[in-house]
Amino acid sequence: MINMKKWYNKLFLNDIRNAVEKYNMIDNNDSILVGMSGGKDSIFLLYSLILLKNNSHLDFDITALHIDIGIGIDMTPVKSFCIDNNIDYIEEKTKISKIAFESDKNPCFVCSRLKRGAIARLAQKHNCNKIAFGHHISDAVETMFLNIVFTNYMSTFKPNSFNKEKGISLIRPLIYLEEETITKVVSMEDLPLGLGKFCPFDKKTNREDMKKLLHSIKDKYPDFNKNIIYAWEHIDISNLW
Repeated sequence: MINMKKWYNKLFLNDIRNAVEKYNMIDNNDSILVGMSGGKDSIFLLYSLILLKNNSHLDFDITALHIDIGIGIDMTPVKSFCIDNNIDYIEEKTKISKIAFESDKNPCFVCSRLKRGAIARLAQKHNCNKIAFGHHISDAVETMFLNIVFTNYMSTFKPNSFNKEKGISLIRPLIYLEEETITKVVSMEDLPLGLGKFCPFDKKTNREDMKKLLHSIKDKYPDFNKNIIYAWEHIDISNLW
């Protein structure tokens, strides 16, 4: 079972509590489905939600879900972690990778769309009213710049959004956290990751190029990501076109 360390409040839990409260992400009696990819962000999200549940007034259920897209990721360590912490674990086998890799469209786009559909379907099947994703502050900033460069739109994902068609909320409790903090905690706590090969397109995408570009900016201006988030939350509409 997970033991709480008080100094975790300053390291990351306070930021998660602030995001959850500011954007009304979690209510009592919620049933939250956590998307588990096998990577560091999703296991950190699960770990954080367990800590939040055990150290706050919020009373909610957590279910972990891994969508097996067919590239051979072994989730045994993550499954064992869930069992040890009394978290229900679901694994759904699919042929998403085959469909995505054979598509004429961008395989990352196809894979992401199919996975989102599968997660929403399983959330409904298991009576979960919310889906939690492990997107952090860098993901949000990268998404905005990717949309500006490749789609000519200034937009990114929201911390909390509601899918009317599915009747499910999509929440992102890590939205105020830097990736470096996530990496640090995963390493310190030796949190389990998926084993085996990951996507062959990993590190070969436009997102990876944007990540490198924004990292170079952040190296010179360390508060860059936080300032972007602050700007989103304090938009001066009168001075925009």
